[in-house]
Amino acid sequence: MLLSANGISKSFGVDIVLEDITFKIDRRQKCALVGRNGTGKTTLLKILTGLLEPDTGSLQISKGAKVGYLKQEDAVEDGRTVLEEAQSAQAEEIRIKNRLGELEKRLAASPTEEELEEYSLLHEHFIEAEGYSIDHDARTVLLRMGFTEDEFSKPTSVLSGGERTRLALARMLLEEPDLLILDEPTNHLDLQATEWLERWITTYHGAVLMVSHDRTFLENTATSFLDLRHHTIKSYDGGFQQYLKLRAEEDARQTIVAAKQDEEIAKLDEFVRRFMNSQRTAQARGRLKQMNRLVENKVEAPVNERGMAAGFGKAKRSGDLVIECKKLEIGFRKPPLSSGVEGVGGEGTQLFPPLDWTVSWGERWGVIGENGAGKSTLIKTILRDIKPLSGQSRIGSNVDYGYFHQDVTDLDVDMSPLEYLVYEAGMDTAPARNLLGRFLFSGDDVMRPSKTLSGGEKNKLVLAKLTQQNPNLLILDEPTNHLDMDSRQALVEVLREYSGTLVLVSHDRWLLSQVTERILDVRKDGAIVYPGGYGDYRRRKSGDAIVNTQTPVKKPIEKPVAPLLSAREISKEIGKQERLVEDLENQVASNEAELKRVEKALANLPPTADVFDLSRGHQSLTEELSASLSAWEEQSRRLEVLRSQQGVAGPEPGVTFRTAK
Repeated sequence: MLLSANGISKSFGVDIVLEDITFKIDRRQKCALVGRNGTGKTTLLKILTGLLEPDTGSLQISKGAKVGYLKQEDAVEDGRTVLEEAQSAQAEEIRIKNRLGELEKRLAASPTEEELEEYSLLHEHFIEAEGYSIDHDARTVLLRMGFTEDEFSKPTSVLSGGERTRLALARMLLEEPDLLILDEPTNHLDLQATEWLERWITTYHGAVLMVSHDRTFLENTATSFLDLRHHTIKSYDGGFQQYLKLRAEEDARQTIVAAKQDEEIAKLDEFVRRFMNSQRTAQARGRLKQMNRLVENKVEAPVNERGMAAGFGKAKRSGDLVIECKKLEIGFRKPPLSSGVEGVGGEGTQLFPPLDWTVSWGERWGVIGENGAGKSTLIKTILRDIKPLSGQSRIGSNVDYGYFHQDVTDLDVDMSPLEYLVYEAGMDTAPARNLLGRFLFSGDDVMRPSKTLSGGEKNKLVLAKLTQQNPNLLILDEPTNHLDMDSRQALVEVLREYSGTLVLVSHDRWLLSQVTERILDVRKDGAIVYPGGYGDYRRRKSGDAIVNTQTPVKKPIEKPVAPLLSAREISKEIGKQERLVEDLENQVASNEAELKRVEKALANLPPTADVFDLSRGHQSLTEELSASLSAWEEQSRRLEVLRSQQGVAGPEPGVTFRTAK
């Protein structure tokens, strides 16, 4: 047992948040804490990490266990670079490394006996802590979190909110605590980073307690669930689907028991009313006691929590052509010295090669891609909010579009939800109140300033306005940010019934698989247009058979896209690649063997051993092994691509298969 909570309760004034919370977490357990927004999940996490004191109950953590907590908006210290902030998680190892460097200089001159002994002890501890890999580990995690090598020296003070969250997550992963607590870790992560985090969590040697509304993320990571509802918590063992099944079965049993108890109480009450103060008064008093005991221990039926009851009307038919991009090149243009106005003159920074993309009436597109690839910029360019670098785009005839901004930047935070719908959507007060009620705004909530709303409530308010607008082209940029699982389910139902044209920018894999039928993958080396659903695209992409109807414009400084090879050429290439991979495997094995030999020598040092040379040799071998592994991984991926193309007679019409660069 790593952590145990017993009878924890917490109230704020008269509002009960948590009541008699009891559960435990074992070592290596991967547990998800789930529940609607506002049920008290973050409050419970703060109690577990000592940031809040419970009103009643106790919390026990194994002696010496280290707990790491990533909050939804975690702090990043200014005055450091990105790499320095990540490496702050390994401060002790860095301190030892610096001290070893100082001692190495002394060893090269005339060291004392105390310095030799200190160096030997520190170096042994450094090896046990895998200190030689700290720089490589930090760089690897930062790259996986979406940072580039060029950004490692970037000051933390200039990072965006999303970048700060990703950096805080990278720092937390590098700390490797016994219990890692993650509150919405996939916020601000793109698909690649989210999938890497999933693999990291499943193989992590410690325990993980995570809060997330990303269904696919929970399906791929959690092996047990803590369900927080109505101030109490229940534990379920098994994966996400098992959790849903067990909870539904328990709710069904509880409903049946509650109904039988209600029936029994009604019968007892009728008997008491009929025979109290009659010849059967004694029996009536006995039944009254029985009824009171039953009422006192009554099982409550599960409450069907109200969800969003939103929907669009029938969309007005637009022309067949809804969006058209021809050789569209997007990015940002630096202002010339004489202008000083962004977007006018100056040199442009291209985000990806020119795009040809057509959206027709009734199509449902999912737009995916890495952070910073240009998804939101593409949408803003099409909507004329940003000028293109070259090429053209246009909106078709009779198109009335509705646009959901990623950070709801078009929301006037000084307006109340009611004022927003009255003044921005042109609604009367009574219909506006009714619409807000369908999006779970009730009572005085409709009069609160929007700046006091949660992220999820702001999203719902903008979605409410869009349903009133009822556009025939719906463009949504990350609409599920801050929405809980039930609200995401309701959004799926709304989008399934929407009859217009849909363009959805999202990192939510479950949402994409439920409501989109075509995919635009925005990539820095060229956008990929796929005429099928997200699930099929991912299956094709995982086999490296990347389907691309775009022909990226080649730049002189970039490597060209390799052409399709014939079957005979592919066989030759596979043979060459197999020999190269085999040579690299032998190199890795040789590096590992030599590294083990040096580590064994360092662990059993004779009095006459040259510690300085051995430690330098160990560091050099570690770096060489890392380089060999990287080369082997890259060439192995290329071999997989070639093997996947073996036997392909030729591309489908309008489709190009790209080999690895």
